[in-house]
Amino acid sequence: MDLKILHNKHSNYFFLLTIFLCLLQFFIKIDSDQAWVYITCFFLIITVGMSHGGLDNLKGKKLFNKFKLKSSFLLFYLAYISIAILILILWFNFSQMSLWTFLILASYHFGKEDTPDVLISKNKNKLFMFLKFFARGSTVIVMALFFNFEKTIGILQFISTDEYFMGFYAMDVAGLEWQDNIRWSLYFFILINVWGHIYFKSKKYWGSLLQDFLSIVFLNVFFEPFIAFTVYFCFLHSIRHSLLWSSKLLGKTKNSLKEFLMKSFPLTLITALIFIISVYLLSLFGDFSGVHIILVTFVGLASLTFPHILLEYLIEKNEK
Repeated sequence: MDLKILHNKHSNYFFLLTIFLCLLQFFIKIDSDQAWVYITCFFLIITVGMSHGGLDNLKGKKLFNKFKLKSSFLLFYLAYISIAILILILWFNFSQMSLWTFLILASYHFGKEDTPDVLISKNKNKLFMFLKFFARGSTVIVMALFFNFEKTIGILQFISTDEYFMGFYAMDVAGLEWQDNIRWSLYFFILINVWGHIYFKSKKYWGSLLQDFLSIVFLNVFFEPFIAFTVYFCFLHSIRHSLLWSSKLLGKTKNSLKEFLMKSFPLTLITALIFIISVYLLSLFGDFSGVHIILVTFVGLASLTFPHILLEYLIEKNEK
């Protein structure tokens, strides 16, 4: 199927999934602090979510071929893991700087990978496109802050291992005199997010881009940040990224999805096992709770995001 049609269909399906989940939450009101909710989100992220990076080894092979180097999976994994470990070291030594860098790069990555290729190639102004992708991708963070400010700040404080993150102390944000200023800042960023979603010169995609934006808004209205992020990351970002790269690396064939699942499975399984072991080791230092899952999830994602984005950047740069 043509990627243009596939993109629009995926937006439709994700929007319907979002409406279904929001209606379910409206009538059932799931308590997000229950252990099974954290475990379910964690399971989805390390399987469905992580699978979109399962072809990074094939991207590495493609990059080796570009430089006319002998393809070496050992060298690729050594470089990939070394960068991930370096990020972890930096994270726990320079937590706030690492978190801000992660949020900026992740926003850009989400915005770029969730946008159809045809819209990306239409503008050659790199700074303009960076700002547009950042505006589009940062919607996930901005909406979480707007609708669940205290819980989102609490998560950022915890994963940054700094209780003074953004000047807030231990989630005590309700009584701040300048809270109104924060809200007005968020209004401004929401306008930027809307611009990032709809300012594309293509009527064919305008409806799907708006659907994506509304889906993220609805998820954050009805769910707390970790659940909203899980649904977005797994069923919008990961699936769309997988559709794009499976087409690029495996070709547009009827069996490309099956081939993608088979080839991405080994790397996804290894990553999932590392995440599970990390949660288990953390749980040994105290009673098991959702905070262990949140810490492993976001710090783990950060350590893998950097080599993942770097790899795609090098491939795209050498394809031009």
